[in-house]
Order: sequence, then C-alpha cells, then structure tokens
Amino acid sequence: MSISSSRQGLTRTKSKAEAFCSEQGIDLRDEYAELLNDPTIDAIVLATPHTQHEEQIIAAAKAGKHVFTEKPFTLDRPSAERAVAACKEAGVALALGHNRRFMENTIALKAMIEAGELGTLMHIDGNQSSDLNVAAGAWRDSREESPAGGMTSLGVHALDCIIHLAGKISAIDAYSTRRAIGFDIDDTTAALLRFENGMTGTLVTMASTAKIWHVRIAGSKGWAEMRDNKTLTVCKSDGNPEDIVFDDSPYPHMGSITGEIEEFALAAAGKATYRISPEEMVHNAEVLAGLITSAETGNRVTFG
Repeated sequence: MSISSSRQGLTRTKSKAEAFCSEQGIDLRDEYAELLNDPTIDAIVLATPHTQHEEQIIAAAKAGKHVFTEKPFTLDRPSAERAVAACKEAGVALALGHNRRFMENTIALKAMIEAGELGTLMHIDGNQSSDLNVAAGAWRDSREESPAGGMTSLGVHALDCIIHLAGKISAIDAYSTRRAIGFDIDDTTAALLRFENGMTGTLVTMASTAKIWHVRIAGSKGWAEMRDNKTLTVCKSDGNPEDIVFDDSPYPHMGSITGEIEEFALAAAGKATYRISPEEMVHNAEVLAGLITSAETGNRVTFG
C-alpha cells in the first residue's frame, strides 16, 4: 500500500494552532470523527491526554487507520489489552512513542547486553526528571492525568528503556510524594524493581528539578550508562570509564524522533515491524499501573 501525503490535524484549543497549521499546510479539523471518516487519511498520530488513548486508539483501528500514540500507551493493563486487540483485529499498525529506543547509544547498549559483554546482569537504574511547573494550567497538572507525579510524562521513558534492556518486571515497590511543585501532583517518585530474570532495579522521576536523564546497567564484567541522547559510557573490569559518542550534532535527539516516525510509516506500509512489540506496550502499561497502585497503597505489586 502507499501512504497518503494528506495532512489533517485536530487540537483541543483550535485558535492556538491555526497560525502554525496554516504555515505548515495542515488542514485543521473540528472533530476527531472528521479525521477517522476521511478516506485520504491512512494514519493517526495521538499526542493527547493519557486517559483518552484507549478510546482514541480503538476508534482509529475500527476506522482502518494505523495508529501512533505518544506515551504512556494507556494507564492500566486491561485498557492496553483492549487497544492492542482492536488494532490486531483491524490489521493496522500500532506504534508507541518511546523515541529513546531509537537512539544510537540505546541500540549499542542493547547489542552489548545481548552479546554478553557485561557478563551476568545484576542491576539497572533509571532516572528521567525535569521541571513540570511549566505545565501549570495545562492538562498534565491534574492527578487524574499525572498519577505518581512525573512518572507518566517523564519517568515512563526510563521505564521503557529498563524493560527493553533488562526484560519483564515481576514486582514493584513504589513511593511518591509532593515536595516542591506549584500545583497538586506529586513531584518525587521512586520505585524498587524485581525482574523475572532475577535482576533488581530502581526507577526515579522528579517533576520539580533540573533535567536528568540516565539509564545505567551493571553486570559481572562491568557497567554501561546512557546519560544523554548521544553518549554511551562503558566501564569494564579495569575500572576505567570510556565515553563513546555516536552523534556530535547540535540536535542529537532529532534522529530518534525521526526514526520512530519513519519506522511507523514503514510498518503502516507493511515494510517493517515496529520495534516495540504489542506485548511490551501492554507490559509497560501494566508496570506503570502497578507503580501507581504501590505508591498509593504502600504495598508491593506483583505481575505475571
């Protein structure tokens, strides 16, 4: 099949996007149904509030549209399973926007792990944090859309990388609290992870601090860490860290964003398989829901 070049859009506050869409040649519509009923549209890209994803994905699938959705996929396992089932039944491609899987350092680290270069894997830790005070007055400033604070908009990126590199999570203990952010969501969230393969892990996100990004995995032969969009730091048994730089351009993150959209387009055309499997999308949602439940109840949540 061929993918149409027709570009249509929809936004909650149309007046804020009219000038941009006019400049970019995007036909701005009034209702989601207009996009779904347009035969010139092959695919839908969702950058909408998290609580709307399931309904919107299922509606797009029923309309025969391929679907790319921003993270998190959904906020619990049952809704994720329903969304995946709808896309499978309709025979449409489904993609999830975790662009860090498309970074060159992530690809290199995954290959290193699979080749056994770090030995027996022991522990992985991730942290994605930023200042979400800029979201005041927007949809992310509610506990409904941002349970466990910045985990849904920030930490879930690190969570996906952790699952990608270390495998399925079997149990989680989480704690979340509000310390400094200017509206009523938590801003400090931490979790202890246990994996099916016996590894341990930690996951942290803060929503009222300067930007942090790192994922570090340690094994019996050394450790490796990503702390930006372009660098992989590797420390083998000799104890001497080495930085490997994959992209020294001013905007190294753009390659990963382009990569996920291009792979989605290829998947929609039947020429590729999107690298985040539907099973991983469901597990990602399951673990996120478990983290939220554990933070709210103080109890461990297990999976599988």
